[in-house]
Amino acid sequence: MVFVKIKTIIEDIGIEEEITEASRLYEDLALDSTELALVSTALAKTFGIHIESKALRAYSVGQVMEAIALKA
Repeated sequence: MVFVKIKTIIEDIGIEEEITEASRLYEDLALDSTELALVSTALAKTFGIHIESKALRAYSVGQVMEAIALKA
């Protein structure tokens, strides 16, 4: 469920690459700084968790899921 929501957030900004838990937002999915900021905002709205867009550069989808689980 959390993965599906994160995947939808990423797809909604126009990313068409295959998204898995191992996908790194910056290296694998090639999100630029604007897209990372959009993901950060969407995560805050959807899950109530704030991860700065600069920090998201180093995150994989799985690490985002772990951060959400820690907040829950």
